[in-house]
Amino acid sequence: MYQNQRESNRVAVNMPIQLSFGTQIVLQGQLKDLSLKSAFVLVKSSICMAPNDELSFALEISKEHPKGTVYGTAVISRVNVGEGIAIYFSKLNDAATARLGQIVGSHE
Repeated sequence: MYQNQRESNRVAVNMPIQLSFGTQIVLQGQLKDLSLKSAFVLVKSSICMAPNDELSFALEISKEHPKGTVYGTAVISRVNVGEGIAIYFSKLNDAATARLGQIVGSHE
Protein backbone atom coordinates (compact mmCIF):
# COMPACT_ATOMS: atom_id res chain seq x y z
CA MET A 1 0.00 0.00 0.00
CA TYR A 2 1.12 3.52 -0.63
CA GLN A 3 -0.46 6.92 -0.20
CA ASN A 4 0.35 10.23 -1.78
CA GLN A 5 -1.79 13.32 -2.37
CA ARG A 6 -4.90 11.19 -2.88
CA GLU A 7 -7.71 11.16 -0.35
CA SER A 8 -7.87 7.37 -0.11
CA ASN A 9 -5.29 4.59 0.04
CA ARG A 10 -4.19 3.04 -3.23
CA VAL A 11 -3.28 -0.65 -3.26
CA ALA A 12 -1.55 -2.80 -5.85
CA VAL A 13 -3.91 -5.37 -7.35
CA ASN A 14 -4.00 -7.67 -10.35
CA MET A 15 -7.60 -8.18 -11.48
CA PRO A 16 -9.31 -8.27 -14.87
CA ILE A 17 -11.55 -5.36 -15.83
CA GLN A 18 -13.80 -4.82 -18.82
CA LEU A 19 -14.12 -1.30 -20.22
CA SER A 20 -17.04 -0.27 -22.45
CA PHE A 21 -17.06 2.89 -24.53
CA GLY A 22 -20.66 3.30 -25.67
CA THR A 23 -22.39 0.16 -26.87
CA GLN A 24 -19.94 -1.08 -29.49
CA ILE A 25 -16.40 -0.81 -28.11
CA VAL A 26 -15.40 -3.23 -25.35
CA LEU A 27 -11.83 -3.64 -24.14
CA GLN A 28 -10.27 -6.07 -21.68
CA GLY A 29 -7.72 -4.68 -19.25
CA GLN A 30 -5.92 -5.50 -16.03
CA LEU A 31 -6.01 -3.40 -12.88
CA LYS A 32 -2.58 -2.30 -11.69
CA ASP A 33 -3.76 -0.41 -8.63
CA LEU A 34 -7.03 0.56 -7.00
CA SER A 35 -8.49 2.95 -4.44
CA LEU A 36 -12.06 3.69 -3.40
CA LYS A 37 -12.20 6.53 -5.93
CA SER A 38 -9.90 5.58 -8.79
CA ALA A 39 -7.77 2.96 -10.52
CA PHE A 40 -4.99 2.50 -13.04
CA VAL A 41 -5.85 0.06 -15.82
CA LEU A 42 -3.22 -1.63 -17.97
CA VAL A 43 -4.77 -1.64 -21.43
CA LYS A 44 -3.39 -1.38 -24.93
CA SER A 45 -5.69 -0.44 -27.76
CA SER A 46 -5.68 1.33 -31.08
CA ILE A 47 -8.82 3.28 -30.19
CA CYS A 48 -8.34 6.90 -29.25
CA MET A 49 -8.80 7.45 -25.51
CA ALA A 50 -8.53 10.90 -24.00
CA PRO A 51 -8.91 12.55 -20.60
CA ASN A 52 -12.56 13.23 -19.70
CA ASP A 53 -13.86 10.34 -21.86
CA GLU A 54 -16.59 8.49 -19.97
CA LEU A 55 -16.76 4.70 -19.90
CA SER A 56 -18.60 1.89 -18.17
CA PHE A 57 -16.66 -0.81 -16.40
CA ALA A 58 -17.12 -4.28 -14.98
CA LEU A 59 -14.52 -5.30 -12.41
CA GLU A 60 -14.39 -9.07 -12.28
CA ILE A 61 -13.88 -10.03 -8.67
CA SER A 62 -11.55 -12.98 -8.08
CA LYS A 63 -12.51 -16.16 -6.28
CA GLU A 64 -11.23 -14.52 -3.10
CA HIS A 65 -14.09 -12.02 -3.41
CA PRO A 66 -17.11 -14.12 -4.43
CA LYS A 67 -19.73 -11.38 -4.10
CA GLY A 68 -19.91 -10.72 -7.82
CA THR A 69 -18.79 -8.22 -10.36
CA VAL A 70 -18.55 -4.50 -9.56
CA TYR A 71 -20.25 -2.34 -12.19
CA GLY A 72 -20.03 1.41 -12.56
CA THR A 73 -19.05 4.35 -14.71
CA ALA A 74 -15.76 6.21 -14.70
CA VAL A 75 -13.98 9.07 -16.40
CA ILE A 76 -10.45 8.90 -17.80
CA SER A 77 -8.17 11.25 -15.91
CA ARG A 78 -4.86 10.37 -17.62
CA VAL A 79 -3.68 8.36 -20.62
CA ASN A 80 -0.21 6.78 -20.54
CA VAL A 81 0.26 5.82 -24.18
CA GLY A 82 1.42 2.22 -24.56
CA GLU A 83 0.70 1.41 -20.91
CA GLY A 84 -2.81 2.24 -19.79
CA ILE A 85 -5.25 4.74 -18.36
CA ALA A 86 -6.00 6.29 -14.99
CA ILE A 87 -9.73 6.45 -14.25
CA TYR A 88 -11.80 7.92 -11.46
CA PHE A 89 -15.14 6.44 -10.55
CA SER A 90 -18.05 8.75 -11.30
CA LYS A 91 -21.03 6.49 -10.56
CA LEU A 92 -21.08 3.56 -8.15
CA ASN A 93 -24.02 2.24 -6.18
CA ASP A 94 -23.67 1.48 -2.46
CA ALA A 95 -23.08 -2.23 -3.03
CA ALA A 96 -20.28 -1.54 -5.53
CA THR A 97 -18.67 0.96 -3.14
CA ALA A 98 -18.81 -1.62 -0.34
CA ARG A 99 -17.20 -4.28 -2.56
CA LEU A 100 -14.40 -1.89 -3.53
CA GLY A 101 -13.86 -1.21 0.17
CA GLN A 102 -13.51 -4.94 0.81
CA ILE A 103 -10.96 -5.33 -2.00
CA VAL A 104 -8.90 -2.32 -0.94
CA GLY A 105 -9.07 -3.40 2.71
CA SER A 106 -7.93 -6.93 1.95
CA HIS A 107 -4.81 -5.65 0.11
CA GLU A 108 -3.67 -3.10 2.72
